[in-house]
Amino acid sequence: MTYKATVFDAMTAVHLPMSERVLDKLADILFATDEILDMLHVDEDRVPDDTSVVVEASVKHVYDQVNELMKKLTD
Repeated sequence: MTYKATVFDAMTAVHLPMSERVLDKLADILFATDEILDMLHVDEDRVPDDTSVVVEASVKHVYDQVNELMKKLTD
């Protein structure tokens, strides 16, 4: 027996409710912003410059907004 890996794409999963598809895409955004924040913190010896501080603050803001929106949608 062989198993075929399937890739889930919320955009084409029309059998799912819209809210589920939206939550899936928001989760992608949340995951990506978390990865960006991790990238900014990888090098502990690096002294943050003005650009990285601004990027971190902006990405953190997006993360917080998406997180709050997901909470509202799942309540």
